Amino acid sequence: MYFCASFLKSRRNILKIALLSTLLINADSKAHQNFDEIQHGSTYSLIQELQNGGKIIYMRHATTKTDWADQASAGLSLDDCSTQRELSTAGKLQATQIGNSLRNHKVPIGRVISSEYCRAIDTAQLSFGEHETNKALNFLPCEVCAERDNEIYRQRLLPLLSQSVDQEQNLVLVGHDDPFEAVTGIYPEPMGILFIIEPKEKQTFNILGSIHPEDLIKFQPNWRDKK
Repeated sequence: MYFCASFLKSRRNILKIALLSTLLINADSKAHQNFDEIQHGSTYSLIQELQNGGKIIYMRHATTKTDWADQASAGLSLDDCSTQRELSTAGKLQATQIGNSLRNHKVPIGRVISSEYCRAIDTAQLSFGEHETNKALNFLPCEVCAERDNEIYRQRLLPLLSQSVDQEQNLVLVGHDDPFEAVTGIYPEPMGILFIIEPKEKQTFNILGSIHPEDLIKFQPNWRDKK
């Protein structure tokens, strides 16, 4: 078990280094996404950005009962939650609290788009009360994905992360770890983490920072937050 965990961690570091050289330049040979230049804003400043609207929240689904690669399972059925990882009791509470916190901080939420996996759908429903699904947020059927798989992830997810957003609202994408890592070179952890993204032109975007789910849940508004 220790060897397996170490191998996967090393693989992620290698993948991150390899992806950075790819993601610095897009198809038009212009700067795209520089991991080293990401601004890790404070929870307060990121909530302010969301209050202003026009952003994309990429949220990894809330905490599950177990952590295993169900996407590579021969018995997986997207129509049968029992064949998938499901939210734990703590994860269901976490999802509910995340949604409550965003509402308490007067963050305007527009469309909510989820992958077709039950844990993402349940997270979207518990956090925001409504959602639509998009298979572009789904996993591919691989546990250790090849570069061709990562390229498919990038082709699927990049248009979603760089799409135009209503400036009066924020778009929420509820998805998974591997697709996000394939596009950004960043492994999104822990479960429930939120990345705040500013879409740009020509399929580019900036990551303004990330909010740990517990930081968001515990964050208390003060007089500066109230409008």
